[in-house]
Amino acid sequence: MIDTGDDSIVKWLIIAGRQSSQHLGQQLARINISASQYYYLLKIHDNPGLTQKDLIEAEFINPSNVTRAIKQLVDQGLVDRRRSSKDKRAQELKLTVDGEKAYPEIKVILDQEEAQLIQITKQQFPDFDTEQLVKVLQSFARLHGDTE
Repeated sequence: MIDTGDDSIVKWLIIAGRQSSQHLGQQLARINISASQYYYLLKIHDNPGLTQKDLIEAEFINPSNVTRAIKQLVDQGLVDRRRSSKDKRAQELKLTVDGEKAYPEIKVILDQEEAQLIQITKQQFPDFDTEQLVKVLQSFARLHGDTE
């Protein structure tokens, strides 16, 4: 029989990530936000005045993805983009009133998703340590650096 890697960590990490992203997308769609947009709203909320360049440099995100997502959020009226007074080439990002209203709704959805994951995991592994899992996933995400 051919080994298909059914017990491969990488396989299940990819499947879990894809399934989680799809489910999260369905939940966020109720508030007219996509799974590829919510992250930017969280970052901008927590860092008003953040620039697109800051987002690109701080995270593992393709520059064209950032540009496209920010344009969509601006078009939706959730993000305001203004020239930086410090650097005329840069555009600072800030949530609009509607973006600020969406923030707590996003947090509720994310908190529910995380609580569900923790509940399922603790049922199988009562001594499960979520902080350790987060550290492992962060290390795994950085394993190959910027993969572009």
